[in-house]
Amino acid sequence: MALRTILADDHPVVLMGARAALEATGDIEVVGEATSGEALLELLASCPCDVLVTDFSMPGGGDGLLLIDAIHRRFPRLPIVVLTMVNNSAVLQTMRARGAIGLCDKRAPLLEVAVAVRHAIIGLPFVSETIQRQFAEACLTDRPGHARLSAREIEVVRLYVGGLSISAIAERLSRSVKTVSRQKRDAMQKLGIDHDSRLSEYAREHGLA
Repeated sequence: MALRTILADDHPVVLMGARAALEATGDIEVVGEATSGEALLELLASCPCDVLVTDFSMPGGGDGLLLIDAIHRRFPRLPIVVLTMVNNSAVLQTMRARGAIGLCDKRAPLLEVAVAVRHAIIGLPFVSETIQRQFAEACLTDRPGHARLSAREIEVVRLYVGGLSISAIAERLSRSVKTVSRQKRDAMQKLGIDHDSRLSEYAREHGLA
């Protein structure tokens, strides 16, 4: 029986290429497609599948990490493979920690997606070679004592530089304003940043925005 897969991406060319790569294998069937976070959640509720292959950030899905959270919360047994162009190792590691069993670099050959799906269905992780190299480089440059942001601090920074206020972030993440404010402040201290404009620059330079 073919592996039932749902694809989600807001770029038609990526959807077309991923579908072609998956269905060319002969044992993977694409049973549905979505182009936004909201549409994806609705599709998952109505169309059974074995594996999900999704873009990290899409219209209607809010922050990519929150979308992964929502999927994992509603469909805890569904393996998630993320297609992404994010080049920040901390964000990529956070995706894995939040429930993504596969990470596929959009710049790598789309044939990798089929490999990731086959790994995911039997519970094995898959990470593109390009992303593996990013992880390795991050380890090499991560000096003892070098401050690293926590997953929650990364969430706050991403949402803040994305245009949300502290109170809006608190409401979205179900945290207190005081907690979100502290997490933003702690992140800036770890990064040695003393101004919001520099925080935005850092986020863009390191794939957090």
